[in-house]
Amino acid sequence: MATKQEKLAKLREADQAGVDVSSPKAVITHMLAQGDKDAVLWFYKKGSVEFDFDTYHKLVAELKAN
Repeated sequence: MATKQEKLAKLREADQAGVDVSSPKAVITHMLAQGDKDAVLWFYKKGSVEFDFDTYHKLVAELKAN
């Protein structure tokens, strides 16, 4: 499992690449295009196939606040 800082770094990379980070689908698509399959799993609920939208949106808000 990734740390909060690692997740923020991945979101920052996507943002800097011009990806609309408000769209989880766009970010996941970007990560897959980069071959970063493991990082994609960081944004899913532990032990589940359900995307963790709450955590994702909190991280995006934090990213945009800085």
